[in-house]
Amino acid sequence: MKENRGSKMRLYGFGRGFTVLVRSALLLAVAGGMQSCGGGGGGGSPKLVYETDWSNRSRGGVTGLSQRIQLFDSQNRLLTSIIVNQNVNGLQSATIGVQASGTYRLHGELYSLRDLAGTQTGEFDTFLQIGSGTRFRTSVGLEATSVVVTPQSATIRVQHSKQFYATGYAGPGNAVFSPLDGFSWTTLGGTASVSESGIVLGLSPGSGTVRATHDATAIQGSAVFTVEPFQTTTSKWTIMIFLNAANDLYPFSTLNMNQMERVAQNADVRFVVQWKQSLAAWPGPPAPLPSFVGTRRYLVKPDLTNSIASEIIQDMGEGVDMGIPSTLNSFIAWAKTYYPAQRYVLVVWNHGNGWRRAVDPPTRAVSYDDETGNAIQIWQLNQAIGDIVLDILAWDASLMQMIEVAYEAQDRARYIAGSEESPPGEGYPYHLIFDDFRDRPDDTTLALSKAFVDGMLEGYAGQSRKITQSVLDTAMLPALGSAASALAVELIANVDTIGPQIPSIRAQAQAYSDSSVRRYRDLDHLCQLMAAQISVPSVQTAANAVRAAVANAVVWEGHNNQSPNSRGISIDFSSSSQFAGAALDYALLRFAADTQWNEWLTIAP
Repeated sequence: MKENRGSKMRLYGFGRGFTVLVRSALLLAVAGGMQSCGGGGGGGSPKLVYETDWSNRSRGGVTGLSQRIQLFDSQNRLLTSIIVNQNVNGLQSATIGVQASGTYRLHGELYSLRDLAGTQTGEFDTFLQIGSGTRFRTSVGLEATSVVVTPQSATIRVQHSKQFYATGYAGPGNAVFSPLDGFSWTTLGGTASVSESGIVLGLSPGSGTVRATHDATAIQGSAVFTVEPFQTTTSKWTIMIFLNAANDLYPFSTLNMNQMERVAQNADVRFVVQWKQSLAAWPGPPAPLPSFVGTRRYLVKPDLTNSIASEIIQDMGEGVDMGIPSTLNSFIAWAKTYYPAQRYVLVVWNHGNGWRRAVDPPTRAVSYDDETGNAIQIWQLNQAIGDIVLDILAWDASLMQMIEVAYEAQDRARYIAGSEESPPGEGYPYHLIFDDFRDRPDDTTLALSKAFVDGMLEGYAGQSRKITQSVLDTAMLPALGSAASALAVELIANVDTIGPQIPSIRAQAQAYSDSSVRRYRDLDHLCQLMAAQISVPSVQTAANAVRAAVANAVVWEGHNNQSPNSRGISIDFSSSSQFAGAALDYALLRFAADTQWNEWLTIAP
């Protein structure tokens, strides 16, 4: 995939293709200590006094010896996390300051042993208003006698979502811990659906009720909502970003979102993003925590700060698998329905491994989801993209500009942009690529596609990092496939004569992330070497025919001096021994079905 500063290595090492597995326990800093005071109201700055009562710990309800209390802002960004150990058989309290009065989310976790050890036994979640003297009390060990759903009312639009939370109470103002996933959710009114975690999604205009049932007691609480119509408008461009940051690349996802916000000033060029992050990919300190956990759909809004100002259209919660074709297909269909446009770009953001599947880290297939262990395979691209014909398909991932990959997607896009190499972890400089779309939305797709090449060269100018980028005209791919197949026929027919020269040509040809299982070579440079070093006329003719077909298919190309013989499209040039373990997968490719190239790889010296 992309590298991580150097070659998208794991934050801390490789590129958008390869990941060093780093795992550590989740350690959250104590941002505010427990205090022995029981007071805290008064005026002054806004703050929350969190109180917890341990005196009923043995009463039969959910119990434990320590708590993690977290405060989130209105964008669900973690502000403060404190650890509360049971130090007295009564009331303990802590004061948490905030910058401004407003609505916050308070989340609590209860653990069986001190210092968050043992097992998590309970939790609570609630929205609350924090002012200058706000108090919130919990009791450990008491059973719920009522359920409160927050917010009590909300207005959402069709295809927008709203998170609701349910909290059990043992009397007014006395919240209790409930078992994990201890509530069941339903909606009434037929205007919305609700997830297992209380996320309500507007489906049609009207009013409705969301109901939470406390599973342990069958006590119910509810809130009301209104769903407003969604007004669709057709733009000139919709840029769809499938941003699968459920892996070690997640720190770069915020950078790229900020870059999109820098060029989102033209309403005719809309960015819609499906963005996933997961703690499963977090390598631990000193790496920053993901900015959120779960999957969200955003409409990008213009902003020049380093904060994310874009609108969350849908919070899809946790459990979305960004490594399966149906998830990508669903995102494309959703974007096309609610953000229709005259022309479409799809950017797939993640690790990449060319045509190959993920076998063992650090190798990667495309859109690898570390949380689920799944990835979209190249032979699944038609299923993943669906029946839309994209104007541009762009791979913000490693090693994807291969004939095997492009050939698979040739009916799903007019132009394909991508890198033969494993680009830097920061990936596409979105502000440098899409400023052309913002400023010249009526220009031809061919002309605007050049921005992918120009943006990469400009964004990494003067750096000693491997940069390649090209754009392919998919209408030219059938002819390129035929030429490659004719070359394979000649190589097979003359293998006894040319066999000793093949390993030398393989070693000389421009290589990309070479490994024991990956022998990707620039197709044009490979054929140039064949034509120059193999004296068999029919092989020379076939190699030159491939070069002519490459020149027709590659409409834009750029590279720096780190990959000097890159010409825009690569091919697998493994030896037969290296190819044997992947032959069955290769046979699934359209390129294998339409050409003789896999027959050549089966016997290649």
